[in-house]
Amino acid sequence: MRAFAIAALLVLASCGSSEKTEAPAAKPSPAGPRLGDIPLDAPLRATDNALTWSLEVAPGSITLTRFAGRGTEGSVTQFYPVSPQVQAGKAVWTTKDVAGAPVTITFTGTRCVEGGDPAIERPLTADIRIGDKQLHGCAGARPADGLNSQPPVAPGNVADNAAGSDDAVVNRR
Repeated sequence: MRAFAIAALLVLASCGSSEKTEAPAAKPSPAGPRLGDIPLDAPLRATDNALTWSLEVAPGSITLTRFAGRGTEGSVTQFYPVSPQVQAGKAVWTTKDVAGAPVTITFTGTRCVEGGDPAIERPLTADIRIGDKQLHGCAGARPADGLNSQPPVAPGNVADNAAGSDDAVVNRR
């Protein structure tokens, strides 16, 4: 009986095809939402010209940092993370702070120049509304080192640097 079972297994094993099979090709992952060339599923940072605040938007977190200065204390505020709605050259995050105040973060695909020294060019314009307060600034991909290390705009008048393009916004606040 044992010999018969082994013989049956050998016969079944020899019935296989001699054709080589190829592993199925993996399909590429669908691209996440984008605003122009900027992927919105990667960490983003918005700041104002005076660096009085910084907004970090990343998958799973939205954080506003207000820096201390001129008699004010610094603070860190978390907003409920949401995905952006992308339409007509804008990405809009509609959320709330922990106190329930409405928060609207709008990044527009308009080049923005922070008119400081040195002037820094960013690919997006940022408008943030928290309740009845509004913040304006420039935004782009958060640098890999986490610092504010974007290439400076060429020396000269910031307005002249932006004047070459009708789609630039100069942030001088």
